[in-house]
Amino acid sequence: MSQQNLPESFPPPKRRRPRPSQAVPPSYAPQQRRRRSAVSAKPTYSDPKRLANHSENSHFSSPDRPSRPAISRRLNGQGDSPASFTSKAQEIPIQPRSESRFAGRTVPTRTRVMPADRLPADSSSPQRQVAAAKLEPTPPSRSPRIPHAHLPARRVFKWALTVLIIFVIAWPLYLWYLVDSQLNRVDALSALPASEGETWLIAGSDQRSDGSDGGVQQPWVQGARADSIMLLRKVNGVAELVSLPRDTAVEIPGHGLNKLNASYAFGGPKLLVKTVEGVSGVKVDHYVEVTMGAVTQLVDAVGGVELCLDYDVNDADSALKWKSGCHQADGATALAFSRMRHQDPRGDIGRAERQRQVVSKLSQTLITPSTFLNPFKQRDLANAGASNLTCDSDSGAWALGKMLLAYRGAANNNLTGAPPISKLAYYKGGHGAMVQLDPNKSPSFWKSFQQGTLQPNQYHQFK
Repeated sequence: MSQQNLPESFPPPKRRRPRPSQAVPPSYAPQQRRRRSAVSAKPTYSDPKRLANHSENSHFSSPDRPSRPAISRRLNGQGDSPASFTSKAQEIPIQPRSESRFAGRTVPTRTRVMPADRLPADSSSPQRQVAAAKLEPTPPSRSPRIPHAHLPARRVFKWALTVLIIFVIAWPLYLWYLVDSQLNRVDALSALPASEGETWLIAGSDQRSDGSDGGVQQPWVQGARADSIMLLRKVNGVAELVSLPRDTAVEIPGHGLNKLNASYAFGGPKLLVKTVEGVSGVKVDHYVEVTMGAVTQLVDAVGGVELCLDYDVNDADSALKWKSGCHQADGATALAFSRMRHQDPRGDIGRAERQRQVVSKLSQTLITPSTFLNPFKQRDLANAGASNLTCDSDSGAWALGKMLLAYRGAANNNLTGAPPISKLAYYKGGHGAMVQLDPNKSPSFWKSFQQGTLQPNQYHQFK
């Protein structure tokens, strides 16, 4: 360090001749603040001059000043006179040094040190800056914080996620309540013991010949007949669907031989259930009745379905006009498609097949993403279906959901059709043309149906 760069508190002594190199003696050079030693024992020096220097300043290590064992003297550029203490005098402690620390080094005979009580007055001096930096406490480390601007976005995301979870849970419950609360109930089941598996009897009724009921379910009245009768069963994980022609010749309890749909006219759903159980030998667990007018609302709610027919039709009774092939049908067209039979070469058998096609297409459309993920369509379907359905007093929305899944499974496995038929025009008892089931094949057919082992080739095969 050059002489002109020395701080004001460190001017070179005037009584000493400057060194040729203009260097400051080590005792006046800027030093870092030294830690005062707590050792109070008298050090030993091999150099007599250093020992004498220590003895001269030993009064600073007296017992009345235990906290300052270092040697200190006042010094400034004006000498040792009292007037020289008026300004810029500092104290720098010198700790007792061991013999090994100064081995091989030249030590001045007399070293006047600066007291360590105060820092240099000049705040711009290197000593003050270094010492102040060391004396400043290090602030404790803090964990990184997320900027405040990001917090609202996170809150919005959490709220949106919470609302979505609530909606996903609450919406199905709302639909279930909507359907279950609007279902019409009827006493329809018999007292037969329950059997393995689960069986649904599905009846389609058109209580007004012109279909002007608007799709609203009306209470059963004597004389009304069921236009469509299907028996759906699921056992051992296998779903099977059998369409019973409404003109099937059967024994109706209390009424003798007659057409199957006459049982509905005589005794309503309860007598229809008993008659079907007598024909199939299977216990009916659920009864579901759908008005044919509901087809219009349900098909329109899903946006229409694609139906196929391989011949042209222009039927005045059902108002169906059809060009051979597959076409997108709305609700009114689907209803006429399900009711037409006079221009069908297979009569009631062909009509039952077309009704199954409408129900199958409708059930497939219900599970498509455009319908299944659309809450507005779900609400419309729930309202249209619930107001047009009648079920037994023990069934509800849960049983209807399982029925739709079973119906779809049977259609996918091609396990749908009519039981074996021997005659399409069977006349007996003055009831007009009836459908006679095959007396030879029917027993094995119904046994397989009960066990869930039906095969597609066991259904009636049209030639």
